[in-house]
Amino acid sequence: MTRRRPLRSPRSETGVVPAFFLYGEPLRAPDERTVHVETIATRSRLHDWKIRAHRHRDLHQVLIVWRGLIEAQLDGRREALSGPAVVIVPPGAVHAFRFAKDTDGVVATFAPQLVRDTLRPTPGLAELLDSPTAIQCRRRELKATDTEELAAMLLREFSRAGLGRESSLRGLLGALLAQVLRLTQGSRAPAPTAANRARELVGRFRQALEGRFREHLEIGVYARALGSSEAALRKACLAVAGQSPLEIAHARLLIEAERQLRYTGAPITQVADFLGFNDPAYFSRFFTRRMGVTPRSFRADRAG
Repeated sequence: MTRRRPLRSPRSETGVVPAFFLYGEPLRAPDERTVHVETIATRSRLHDWKIRAHRHRDLHQVLIVWRGLIEAQLDGRREALSGPAVVIVPPGAVHAFRFAKDTDGVVATFAPQLVRDTLRPTPGLAELLDSPTAIQCRRRELKATDTEELAAMLLREFSRAGLGRESSLRGLLGALLAQVLRLTQGSRAPAPTAANRARELVGRFRQALEGRFREHLEIGVYARALGSSEAALRKACLAVAGQSPLEIAHARLLIEAERQLRYTGAPITQVADFLGFNDPAYFSRFFTRRMGVTPRSFRADRAG
């Protein structure tokens, strides 16, 4: 193996870590159903097999390398691995990669809401996905699972357009991640760094939001319940997600608003009331300011 220069530190030339939807793509909010699958070569080949330091605000990523060499940087930690290997990138984690030319593998990207709603019953999966981790695997252990077969099926399904595609993607992704969980059992846990502690706090904040986001509580109420100060919670949220706690709370409200508008025929006044807005007009302004369209237009566009 030829000697390579170390990966850059997790800062761009301007001193700010860029955030992307997918690498090189403008930032936008994922919806609860977001699942994206591609080979490692699809994107990295366009960038000379180097993916510079960046983060994804509201997306999980799992990389599975079948063959090839990879240098991974995860929140400042560097790992050198050869396939087969698994890399876990939680939302907000700063990461960079350098791949050997023609590295063979797959990248699955998906929304946190999918983990909470669909994949949550799998014991240990949420904990695995919430910590930035690079894991070297043994080929015989990989062969003892259905990981390769499920990844191939997931890639094929993602390339199709047909009835039931979204349900199929969610089911295949869940099955694939269950295999990854088996494959990585017994691997060392990441060291308790400051970045991990911040991510754990933000994770607990998101969990607390799940039960109470429609109450529109002040952020200080959440901070005290989490045993944190409001300043510490804000610092952690900005470091991990690039958003303030209030912005995260608003994003959760928007996800639920999209669900209600997309999947129910409830009047918009009823949707507003369900989401805890006393004034339907204020809900409409809240939604329009953040989504760029009115609730009525959003529903009409999806119905068409």
